[in-house]
Amino acid sequence: MIGALGGGLAIAVAVLAGYGTGPDGLRLGIFLTARWAFFFFWLSYAGGAMAILFGPAFAGLARRARVFGLAFATAIQVHIGLVIWLGVVIGQIPLQGGVLWLFLVALFFADLLALLSFGTAMRNLGRLRWPLLFLGTTYILYAFGTDFVPGALAYQTTQHWLSAAEYVPFALLSLIAIPLRLAAFLRQRFELLPVSTKPAKRTLIDR
Repeated sequence: MIGALGGGLAIAVAVLAGYGTGPDGLRLGIFLTARWAFFFFWLSYAGGAMAILFGPAFAGLARRARVFGLAFATAIQVHIGLVIWLGVVIGQIPLQGGVLWLFLVALFFADLLALLSFGTAMRNLGRLRWPLLFLGTTYILYAFGTDFVPGALAYQTTQHWLSAAEYVPFALLSLIAIPLRLAAFLRQRFELLPVSTKPAKRTLIDR
């Protein structure tokens, strides 16, 4: 968590030092810190599914899902701070209408899930635990996707390599996250194990 917060602060300081604390510098800081926070969120959201689908090489991601989730909740605070700062500089709320509510609900879920991850709060929810986790995290994923996916689609018209680097990788990660979770669920549910490439052992009936 400290590393996630420190990384976000380092990005913000570097951007503001290079581009100033005006609207342009703050918008660039907001742009980059969102992607920094998304990195931790995605690992928390899809890491367990990757371990189920692709084996022990990704088991560490599954074990650290809570850590990655808390790292995201910490890193996103830098992003939020820059959004508030931008609002002060320009004299109005940077986000308006539906986008504002989308942002606020995603922030609510991020903070709620972070708070519930401490102590026995999450366990005390009983059967509501996993539905709440899935609903909250999937909504946050959707909020990220509403920024990344349209930006990636805009690349089709601009054809600028920078637009592709800024949006396409994050859009792809946003789009494959839910299919990964679904495939992992189906594999666990129906035990869809990969076919072994080892020769089958002969039984007494085969002899």
